[in-house]
Amino acid sequence: MKTHVTVIPSDGIISVDGEVLFLDGITSETFHALQWHGGAGHVEPGDGLPNEELSADDYEERVAPFVALWEEEKERLTTEAAAAEEAYNSLENVKARKLTAIDAETSAAILAGFECEATPPDTGVPELLHFSYDEFDQQNFADAALSMQLVATSGDIPTSTPWNAYRGHTADSKGELVILNLTAETFLPIYAAALNHKATQMAIGGQRKAAVAAAQTVEDVEAI
Repeated sequence: MKTHVTVIPSDGIISVDGEVLFLDGITSETFHALQWHGGAGHVEPGDGLPNEELSADDYEERVAPFVALWEEEKERLTTEAAAAEEAYNSLENVKARKLTAIDAETSAAILAGFECEATPPDTGVPELLHFSYDEFDQQNFADAALSMQLVATSGDIPTSTPWNAYRGHTADSKGELVILNLTAETFLPIYAAALNHKATQMAIGGQRKAAVAAAQTVEDVEAI
């Protein structure tokens, strides 16, 4: 015998010991509500009619059938949740999520930028600087590379370009802005570093994805 049972057919509600489940199959019941608490209860017929009192002798016939429906639905939901969890944690799905994560991590690593040696005009001394490589700057690199190639064939193309770099860059701080003035000669090694940065990160991502494809267990995938 359950301690607390509440049935509200119009809402499809059966609550057993405080846990509410919804069952469409009880909406055809004609009473307003059934309440059972601590060995006794009542049925509320509604329409202004008086409540029908229930005693322990009435439990098996009047209350237990709704408890049985509740238990059946709870078992169904538990089985359904277990099947969903098993599917979610299947090797196939774990691999799919890992591949998505690798793509995102690879993209983030590329967009994070790279380090390359350059000579700031404020010191005249070569030093390792950080260069942005977000989508905007990737286009800037491509445009600048084309511009430098055209210098020799057109007098209207600028022979140098200002470029932002950052001194003292960290994961938490962009660093101090350093504006370089790059010619074709000084731009080329930085552009090469940019291309190498992107190719390296893509290669790392590719290697990780190949490892995912070869993994035989969920644990193997999670370790990648």
